[in-house]
Amino acid sequence: MKKWMYVISAAAALSLAACSGGEKAEEAEKATAKKAQTETAQADQTAKGQEHKHENGEPHDQTTCAFCEMKVYTMDEEMGQFTAKATSEDGKTLFFDDVGCMLNYERKTEKPAKERFVRDFNSLEWIPFEQAKIQKTDVKTPMNYGYAFFKDEASEQEFTKAHTEAKPASVEDIDAIAKERYMKKMNMSDEKMDHDGQDHGHEESEQGEHGHSS
Repeated sequence: MKKWMYVISAAAALSLAACSGGEKAEEAEKATAKKAQTETAQADQTAKGQEHKHENGEPHDQTTCAFCEMKVYTMDEEMGQFTAKATSEDGKTLFFDDVGCMLNYERKTEKPAKERFVRDFNSLEWIPFEQAKIQKTDVKTPMNYGYAFFKDEASEQEFTKAHTEAKPASVEDIDAIAKERYMKKMNMSDEKMDHDGQDHGHEESEQGEHGHSS
């Protein structure tokens, strides 16, 4: 009788241990899943925070254009409505004094931006470059590209009523002008290098002749 009671007790103990082990494994699994969910949620919040930071980030009074190194105007300054900005794949925010510089920066570095923003001419809020309504105007801009951007038709119409010379334009129109300027600048740089090289060669020739005559 005692033997059977011992066997039953042992079996019960094993069963209880197995049950307890299963519960612990289930709890550990739940804890791991919860931790993964928490980390995913935190990553999503961080990503959203970065997007929000980029979308609303502002240049300061010492910011210079990432392409031409000229002053970038803040939203409180005259011509601040023409400032543009872009975010790179590694999360860096770059500012530009005029929209053409933003496009030529990509052309020079051969690194397309992850996001590109321009300001609404009237409200000065940041809007995605590709979604903006664009007007080519006679209004002076920092690098004389002359493009103004608008978040919607109402904002655009408010501008065109006061600037009857303005004409609709596209991203492609701006890029064509920017490319033309970029290629002209590159050609001028090449010509200057060739000219400097010729002058340098002429100086060397004169020095050589002088040395020979002495």
